[in-house]
Amino acid sequence: MSKAKPVWREWIESLIVIAIIAIVIRSFIVAPFKIPSSSMVPTLKVGDYLFVTRYDYGFRIPLTNIQIAPKRAKRGDIVVFDYPGDRSIDYIKRIVGLPGDEIRYENNKLFVNGKEMPLVEKGPQSYFMGDGYVRTSILFEERLFNVSHDVLRGSENISGSLDPDISIRDGHWKVPADHYMVMGDNRNNSRDSRFWGFVPQSYLVGKAVIVWWSWDGAKGEVRWNRLGTLLH
Repeated sequence: MSKAKPVWREWIESLIVIAIIAIVIRSFIVAPFKIPSSSMVPTLKVGDYLFVTRYDYGFRIPLTNIQIAPKRAKRGDIVVFDYPGDRSIDYIKRIVGLPGDEIRYENNKLFVNGKEMPLVEKGPQSYFMGDGYVRTSILFEERLFNVSHDVLRGSENISGSLDPDISIRDGHWKVPADHYMVMGDNRNNSRDSRFWGFVPQSYLVGKAVIVWWSWDGAKGEVRWNRLGTLLH
């Protein structure tokens, strides 16, 4: 007759199994991500907590650059990726340029392969930045081919010119093979591919799909209306 396992051993074995399952899920299926900055406002707000699916662009072996069955991202995807300047840091932006695309950003307008992406103005919008400072910008709906999403552009001062402290960079770029061009939806307040270059396919961590929690640090309250927001 076999001897029953001690209760403590059963607990330890159960915890080990749970830990292994959690590691597998986080590494290959879905992982949490917190929004620390205002670069993706209005789509994502400071204090949003997201779920990011890790399989949309292929499975990446942890701690390596190896992707198993890599899949090409789509224009308009909101992606989490290793920041090319420091791969220990994760960034989140929107893909605006696919491999081979010609991208131009000029006078607050986005052009893809020579075609201007249409904008419809929706009015002013105020938002909190990461440091708690309040900024007001102009909200637009942008049509990125078959993906419609909101973007912010810097507010204009009384002379009609953009405020001098707004971060913006115009330019013309050709996206290399196996790379992507990404931009923040907060177009005048985002350090993105316009400043530091392109994102290699192997740096893609996953696709942001849903807001599962949102905390407004400035007001000290939960943004209940954000919970369950599907991202596109």
